[in-house]
Amino acid sequence: MSALVSLLALFVTAGDAPAASGPFAHRGYYVTFMRMPTYDLADWRRIVDAVHEDGGDTLMLWTAGAFRSDRYPITWSYNEEHENVREDFVRELIAHAHAKGVRVLLGFTPFGYDGVNRYALEHPELKATGPDGKPTAPFGIGCWGWNLCPSKAESQRFMLDYAREMVDAYPEADGLLIESSDYAACHCPDCGPRYFEHEFAFVKAISDHAWARKADAEVVVYPHYFSGADAPGLGVRGARLPFDPRWSLFFTPHSAHPEPSLMGRARGSYWSDDSPSRRGPREVRANARRAREIGATGYVPSFEAFTFVSQDADEGQAWLKGTRQVPLGFGWLAPGDPPYDEILARINRVAFREFARDPDLDFDAFRAILGRELLGDSATASDVDDLLELQSLFNADRTWCQPSTVTSPERVRALADRGELAPARRDEIRAALGRLRDLAVRRAAPKSDGERELLRVARWALDRWGADGRKLLETGDR
Repeated sequence: MSALVSLLALFVTAGDAPAASGPFAHRGYYVTFMRMPTYDLADWRRIVDAVHEDGGDTLMLWTAGAFRSDRYPITWSYNEEHENVREDFVRELIAHAHAKGVRVLLGFTPFGYDGVNRYALEHPELKATGPDGKPTAPFGIGCWGWNLCPSKAESQRFMLDYAREMVDAYPEADGLLIESSDYAACHCPDCGPRYFEHEFAFVKAISDHAWARKADAEVVVYPHYFSGADAPGLGVRGARLPFDPRWSLFFTPHSAHPEPSLMGRARGSYWSDDSPSRRGPREVRANARRAREIGATGYVPSFEAFTFVSQDADEGQAWLKGTRQVPLGFGWLAPGDPPYDEILARINRVAFREFARDPDLDFDAFRAILGRELLGDSATASDVDDLLELQSLFNADRTWCQPSTVTSPERVRALADRGELAPARRDEIRAALGRLRDLAVRRAAPKSDGERELLRVARWALDRWGADGRKLLETGDR
């Protein structure tokens, strides 16, 4: 039996909800649907299946920008290649999720981020104002545009009309994730210290609309409207507005810190982080423990795998412009192939399943589970060491938009072009490639499907380095 089949056999049959064991009433993944344009309905059904297989019951599906709005085509015209813009299959996806016992919450950001930030192309007078008194600079991840000023009546009208259209298009959805921006707030004279009061006017209105359509809809919001605390990185303080106990709360390490006094009054509370997307099992365990420590009722970390073509210099990297994103750094995949069944992604899937169920699971016990499921019943401790070493090499300096340098001569060449490939950095990359070569030598005679997959991935990365790449690392010349 293959490792994947063994994994699937651990779970209940389709249509049954996953067991609610462990400290969390809800668990699952946060996924940026709009930044994954190459996956069709069949692919997204597989992604939902993965949520179920990993013991999850919740998919937070960031939908704005991938919803084909009739009223505001400006919000999706940048994303015309998106399979949902072409076929509009979210209702079918929600039906499939429900058959698997998985709830779907539709995600978007008030007055900012993908889709919404394009409205300023048609209405530049609505751009938010930065701390310097000037309109905010364009910003984006894949979708570049501007935050809107929420104190302007037209911004409020557009935002509510657009969000209502999305809610009404997918009435079977189980609720909303209203994700406040971590990029910028508006500092115009009308917003100033009242920024979150203006944003809240929309949040309250769209929440009421969602509850009017479905009384038990779960509406997840950020704490900034109620806490009065500084909003990390935005230069504005939160508001102290009335809290409706029908809301659930969302917390992250970087943009929304836990608020215990609010959590006790909320329907639920979620902790989210980037460990499945960009890190490894130890970080997954640490964040599951963090979620339990703060008393969160749900653990829903990010598992984002971008496949968009960069239209601008994402992360300030000019070399990315015009290139397709590499999902989770797995460059051997075709654009339409989701990455979640690949061996390096399955490491974190097993970690999420096990540590969300038991954050105190001994790491050696986890390693034994991991080895059996991914490498076979005869897997040894050294086999698991190599599996985790390979993941570490792929994740070491990977960012949201850039693959690891050990797998990307193009990124290393861009460093050299900018004069940033210092000798020490070059030595680090060369040493990482040496570790990768040693691993491939040790795995040269694989005994299981999992070991063969491990060797294939290692060789793929090594094969990317031709003579020009090797010269680049040896001399710094191009």
